[in-house]
Amino acid sequence: MKKLLSIVALFALIFAACEPVSYDAQGSAIKLITDAEVNVSSGSAMGFIKYELIDPVEGEAVEATANVEWIGNFGYKEMGKITYAVDKNPDEGPRSGIITVTYGGSSFDVTINQDGNPAPTNKTIADFMLQGKYYGIQQGMYNYYLAFSDLGMDSNNMFNTPDAHYYFVDLYLLEAPADKNHITIPVGTYDFDKSNSGFSNTFTDSYSWYQINDASGNASSKNQISYEEGKLIVEEGKVTLEVALYIGDVKEKHTVIYEGDYSFINEEQ
Repeated sequence: MKKLLSIVALFALIFAACEPVSYDAQGSAIKLITDAEVNVSSGSAMGFIKYELIDPVEGEAVEATANVEWIGNFGYKEMGKITYAVDKNPDEGPRSGIITVTYGGSSFDVTINQDGNPAPTNKTIADFMLQGKYYGIQQGMYNYYLAFSDLGMDSNNMFNTPDAHYYFVDLYLLEAPADKNHITIPVGTYDFDKSNSGFSNTFTDSYSWYQINDASGNASSKNQISYEEGKLIVEEGKVTLEVALYIGDVKEKHTVIYEGDYSFINEEQ
């Protein structure tokens, strides 16, 4: 009889050792229902974790944290489910992070593996035209709005040409054009202001983007692709735009070069 009890105890010990759930001092636990390891692509993503509470205790709350900054925005709207967001991976190499879900003294981990971005595709465009408008003093600086494009403006001098592609640059400078009858951009190098911080001699994120028009000359928000970084280089007889942007989940570097004469429309009030 003693031997039989020992065997039963041994099996109980083995079973307990294999049990993945960790109970706290009150006998409560949180149990992972979905996978403990999740693989995602290099782009931004949303995911969820499903769990089960065993002998829940009143007043205890489920909480999720991550050991990396690129995983977050945890949501708890639905009982038994935690939602989370994964930021786009800007680097070429893959990366991993861990989400830890706790309930009282019980917890479990979920590992998130994210693919790396391939090396950016480099694209050079040298056959686009350069057009734009000058709006005079805006926000205390001289505002030039320019567009590199394959099809240019429409008959109303708007950027609504059907099927056109535009690289827009909303430029704020300390220098006015030298000739109001032939408006060009002052020679210099101007950086992209991603945070719209209001720095002078920069172009802003608010109205600078790559745009693809549809057959009616319109562009939905998904076809207005923001720049991640950029630089405008203005030389005598040459204007070059260098930008990095995401086409889908793939980062690309575009260089648009215009050589020749140009003059902007004067919209100064």
